[in-house]
Amino acid sequence: MRKSTRVALTVAGLLAVLGGVGWGGLQVKPRPFPPHPERTRDLGTVTLPTDLPKPVGGYIRATMGERMPRIQTAVVWGRGEFNLMGLWFPMRFKSYHVAGREFRRDMELTWFGIPIFRGYDAYINGKGSLEFTGLFGLLHVSDEGTKIDQGDNLVMWAEAPFTTPSVLALDPRVRWESIDSHTARLVFPFGDGEDSLRVAFDAETNLMGSISGMRYRDREDTKTPYRGEYGEWKTVHGIKVPHHTVAIWEDQGWPYVILDIEGTEYNVEISEKIPQ
Repeated sequence: MRKSTRVALTVAGLLAVLGGVGWGGLQVKPRPFPPHPERTRDLGTVTLPTDLPKPVGGYIRATMGERMPRIQTAVVWGRGEFNLMGLWFPMRFKSYHVAGREFRRDMELTWFGIPIFRGYDAYINGKGSLEFTGLFGLLHVSDEGTKIDQGDNLVMWAEAPFTTPSVLALDPRVRWESIDSHTARLVFPFGDGEDSLRVAFDAETNLMGSISGMRYRDREDTKTPYRGEYGEWKTVHGIKVPHHTVAIWEDQGWPYVILDIEGTEYNVEISEKIPQ
């Protein structure tokens, strides 16, 4: 009996130590990606459109002024956290954007700062895709199809405030519909049709507080309410953009990814990641 008790306590102790070590590895942030080698190019500015709903016009003036910079491409990088199977993994990311058209985000989830999951999600040529490998090659996830297309296109527009913000007013395919004095609907292209997001603006700062819509999750048959929240607005290259954003599935009630922006460059060459 004493021997069995000692064995049980020893095993329990080892599991506790391993669990503590494992948890400790998830508290170590990865090293950030190095700054993008090419610097922002100035492509001039455009006068603010006059037909925007009041909260949208207030947001544009608060972030870019009366004249908006032309942004054709962008590279955005940073670190954050990703909830995978109930565990929060530290992550680093670097994303490449063609304004209102395409994007690709490379990601690494780490343990003790070591990448154990690598992959990307993308929306290129009207098609969404997801590729992920992990656990030193033991795990491989790949997905595509019309539901991925819809989800990635919606994410691209939901992230425009911190990737290619001027596209929200300059893209002729986009329109804004007024809802009330602090809310408007962003309507944007998707395939041969349209999709939309509801945008809420802060009454005091005129900045975006949140954005919400309906998005397919994985291969589920119906769309799920989706929300993004923005914070920590800072000025970069003359534009005020959110540097902290979270994405939430409304039925779960908590974030599944947290992104903290650490660098941005506009109008740079990205053909290595997105063929032009």
